[in-house]
Amino acid sequence: MNDIDTYYNQINSNIRKGKYKLLGSGSGRRVYDLGNGYVVKVAKNRKGIAQNKTEYEISSNDPSDVFARVKAMSDDSIFLVMEKAQRLKDLSYVRQYYHVYNNRQLFQINELRDFYVYNDLLVPDLYRCVNWGMIDGKPVIIDYGFTKNVRRKYYSMF
Repeated sequence: MNDIDTYYNQINSNIRKGKYKLLGSGSGRRVYDLGNGYVVKVAKNRKGIAQNKTEYEISSNDPSDVFARVKAMSDDSIFLVMEKAQRLKDLSYVRQYYHVYNNRQLFQINELRDFYVYNDLLVPDLYRCVNWGMIDGKPVIIDYGFTKNVRRKYYSMF
């Protein structure tokens, strides 16, 4: 077993022992605070694995600071370690940062529009403040694994 396997085995053991605070849970993943400035997103099923893979790929290929950065992902894509962001109570912090008055204006800003179009993100999903956080005083997207492709493959009935 190599060091990286030991790292994820330790995270898994600590989760089972209740050592990490559960920050949230969705249909495909649970998010735990590692207590060191990072969170771990743990896939519960194929949907979660697809979301982890998507976030890893976007983070690896996007040089901007619009997304919270992924630090590492396990070989099986079950564990994804990402920068921890401060939670937002509502999107007013994001609108204020970008100097706009409403969500419609927010997603018409070239910087954001280019990112959600290029990365196949679902704009209505980005209207939810739980998908945003603050790192170093800047709003970042913290949940960006639910793309149109992931929705089509794993969430659509048809």
